[in-house]
Amino acid sequence: MRSLPYSLFLATLLFAPLAFGSVETWSIALVEILVFLTALTYFFQGKHGARPFLQVPGILPLLLLILWMFLQLIPLPPPLVKMIAPGIYQAYAPIIDLQETSQWIPLTVNQKATLLESLRITSYAIFYILTVQLLSKGEALTKTVRIIAWLAMTIAFLAIIQKFTSPDAIYWFRATPVSSAVGPWVYRNHYAGFMELVCPLVLALFFHYRPTFTYKQTFRERIVSLFTAPGSNIHFFLGFGVVLILASVFIALSRGGIISIIFGFFFFLLLLTKKHSHTGKILPLLLLGCLILAVTWMGWDPILARFDATMTQTGDITDGRLLVWQDCAPLIRDFLFTGSGFGTFLQVYPQYSTLPSIAIYDHAHNDYIELITDGGLIGLALAAWFVIAILGHGFGKLKSRREPYSIFLIIGSLTAIFSLLLHSVTDFNMHNGANGLYFFFLCGILVSAGNTRLRYRTRPTLLDSASPRWKLACLAATPLLFFTISIQGGILLAEILYQQAARIYINPQLSEQTFQKLLLTTNKAIRFDPLEAFYSNYKGNLLSYLQQTEPAFINYLQASRKDPLEGAYLQRLGLILTPTDNAKASRLMAEGYARSQNKEQLVFTWAEWLLRQNRKQEAVTVLQQGLDQFPTLARKLPPLLSGSQFSREEIQTILPKSVSTWIHFGDFLEKLGQMEDAEYYRRHALEFLDLEETVSPWHFTQLYSFYQRQKRTDDAVAILRQGIEWLPDYAPFHIYLGDYYKQQNIPYRAREEYEQALMLEPGNEKIRKRLQALQ
Repeated sequence: MRSLPYSLFLATLLFAPLAFGSVETWSIALVEILVFLTALTYFFQGKHGARPFLQVPGILPLLLLILWMFLQLIPLPPPLVKMIAPGIYQAYAPIIDLQETSQWIPLTVNQKATLLESLRITSYAIFYILTVQLLSKGEALTKTVRIIAWLAMTIAFLAIIQKFTSPDAIYWFRATPVSSAVGPWVYRNHYAGFMELVCPLVLALFFHYRPTFTYKQTFRERIVSLFTAPGSNIHFFLGFGVVLILASVFIALSRGGIISIIFGFFFFLLLLTKKHSHTGKILPLLLLGCLILAVTWMGWDPILARFDATMTQTGDITDGRLLVWQDCAPLIRDFLFTGSGFGTFLQVYPQYSTLPSIAIYDHAHNDYIELITDGGLIGLALAAWFVIAILGHGFGKLKSRREPYSIFLIIGSLTAIFSLLLHSVTDFNMHNGANGLYFFFLCGILVSAGNTRLRYRTRPTLLDSASPRWKLACLAATPLLFFTISIQGGILLAEILYQQAARIYINPQLSEQTFQKLLLTTNKAIRFDPLEAFYSNYKGNLLSYLQQTEPAFINYLQASRKDPLEGAYLQRLGLILTPTDNAKASRLMAEGYARSQNKEQLVFTWAEWLLRQNRKQEAVTVLQQGLDQFPTLARKLPPLLSGSQFSREEIQTILPKSVSTWIHFGDFLEKLGQMEDAEYYRRHALEFLDLEETVSPWHFTQLYSFYQRQKRTDDAVAILRQGIEWLPDYAPFHIYLGDYYKQQNIPYRAREEYEQALMLEPGNEKIRKRLQALQ
């Protein structure tokens, strides 16, 4: 029974990185459950006098940070929220106006996201406390570090083999949507972040096991001792492991990871030199030399190309992170003190985004910026207080400790924390399940290495014992365990239920019995996952098809309360409101578009609503702005324009100046039988050829074929001549023109065109046959 907490502790450390980096609901749920179960068993043993409870550095700011995260979940009166967090109030303002009674609102724009983030950080904090408690004896500390070193080297070896044999599938069986998967991680930068945390531990063991020499030994004797001294085999193996880990980060092509782990390597050497002046230069140079050879054998070209892609030839930085960081400036200003709620960057960022693409950023790619946006200055101050307390404790112990193993381990832990903090400037490693856990684990290793005695007579640790309140600890761990199982298990069950419902396409032709079954399934999903807005919105859609307007409105309102920054939910509310609430509906439609993550999906909804309200000019403006930001929407534009009584002048104003857009619109009109308008848009499309990067033969053949179908041969020939002016080296144009002259019984002109086509395509036998037919 006494080894159970430690066994669960090791299981958590092994499971977190191997379970695809613990980024999915099931994996992070199991990590949290393992942590809380470990805490419960440990506190239960402490309650029966099995072990003391040690004081933990940095516990006060850490507990205050967790308290602040849970405080964000508590609903408060709207006037109070408006005073202390005006940004939060503005997020809920359109919904507050629709409620008959003033319901309280939390200090987060998404309670579910903040709750999940609070549970995650709470599990990390408890894991940090458990690390300090469980590794307070030298045997447990050394054993744990050895296991993590083996794990790091195994994953690095796996990553290298997988990169060259199966780059698109993790563990050779799970396909990934992107090509940046490395080892168990789907994202290369998170793999690099994990290696930044564990590589310094392997490096610390490498220096610890190095053979010792005396000044009296000759060079030959030192070489002999290097290979025969006790532990030299371990020393060489660990050195190979360090090179393996460093090389795996290079082939992962993570720019931030490469820079951070190399800076971390030199930071380790700097601290080691400060502590021991005679550390030697041969070992570091040997490691770097082996690294260079290993990467050279694998190839430098992809690495150099990866760094070259950062900047254009003119020196401009192409990385989208800079634009995201710039967009975050007004976001931080609006949520300065309290933040928008931990875990809510995905919901709050779209309304501040100025990116031209439709890419969705779920993180800021900068942990410090995201900490301010989510937790405000309060969250940033508490997190900084904790980190400074840990680093201060570590540097203090580095000065006072004399035991070599402890010194190397302190330096390794400090290096790991430094490397990840550096990498956090350009990425979001702290939001990866495994990397976040290991960051707090390394904080615990730092404290344990600074206080655990490998040889002792009285006490195994320098940490003072606290006055344990084991009953209180058990009372805290037990509900956390069951609460986590309830929340995470409910989310998984709700997803399964929704997948069953999603197999049926909702349409008015479904029977009422089918709708009732769908409602029953949706109600179960809502019961299992009550904070998920999507299920309430889905239920509102079902009720709308059943013509139950009032219940549908209530469910749309509930969805908007759970996620007020999801524009689609606000627009649903706007669409269902009665004409007497036209002002509120107008605000909801506009706010819904501005807040949406997928604005391109809501442009037409907003425009159609404006048209139904006889606000045609506003609809024109909305369509213009939407097409300017999302040019691909032009493909879906023809049905709306043709069915909304727009004049030709208004359509010309809306359509972007793109050849393909005008052609597609003309093609759509042709299918409707509107030949005059079809010709107009097809023909005027050619006026924008100067704006195209590449002129395609299709730009002309589409109109040529149209005139041919209309038996307007002269117009078709005029288009061919225009095409030849733009694309004189396109042989088919000359062939078509030759065929025309042949039909008109002008053989010499036909011969000229065929010969010109044959010069462009000498191997084309069809052209030769045409020429022979003329002779």
